[in-house]
Amino acid sequence: MKKFLIGLVIVLAIIVLVVLTLLGLIPGLSPLLGAGQKDLGIKITKEDSVAAINKVGIEIISLPKETDPKDDYRLEGKKDVDIVMDSKEVTAHSNNRPWKNLPAKNIQVKINSDGSAEASGILIVAKALPYAMALGYSEEQIKETMAKYKIPAVEVPFYIKATGGVINNNVTANASSIKIGAVNIPSGIVAQASSEAESFLENLIQKHSESVNIENVSLSDGKVNFKGQLPEKEYVITE
Repeated sequence: MKKFLIGLVIVLAIIVLVVLTLLGLIPGLSPLLGAGQKDLGIKITKEDSVAAINKVGIEIISLPKETDPKDDYRLEGKKDVDIVMDSKEVTAHSNNRPWKNLPAKNIQVKINSDGSAEASGILIVAKALPYAMALGYSEEQIKETMAKYKIPAVEVPFYIKATGGVINNNVTANASSIKIGAVNIPSGIVAQASSEAESFLENLIQKHSESVNIENVSLSDGKVNFKGQLPEKEYVITE
């Protein structure tokens, strides 16, 4: 569940950054760095993170620090999961995580009563390479993309508001607002990013189908509902 929400947020932010640089809409770094992170008012402690991670119940196992990035993220086992989490729990589960190559930090997730969700945080572009390699993309593909589109290796605030969900591993993502740094993203780019994020996440679910099956993810009454199967163990390079 958390992986769907945070994966969606990260993928949307990276796709938008690529599109902006491709279209020349970011001639320099100042528009990106001209704003701080939007505070959604979700406050957590490290203890909250531990409780949320325990609630989801996936055992996190550290890989050796010298592990090749392409072998960083591995899943094992499969178990039934049927849980509900509120904004504080999702935010807590998204932070203080040990995965070294997660390309975002200071994440806040707010699930609204109307079924929409907001997320803000700091995108760590330099970690996009090992993150994407861990998800199954080759180093050559990623470096070629970052060089082609001149993606700046910076830490940049992002804000996203969207609706979405998953039914039988089919992902729906409809972002209504995306902001990267101080740049409000045009609606056409937002729609394009939403479509590409859907495809990316469906492919990711398929790649890990031996350990992941999502029957339903839905947002309602300020909470996220998950029913399906998740891995018993997750192997990652830790900090």
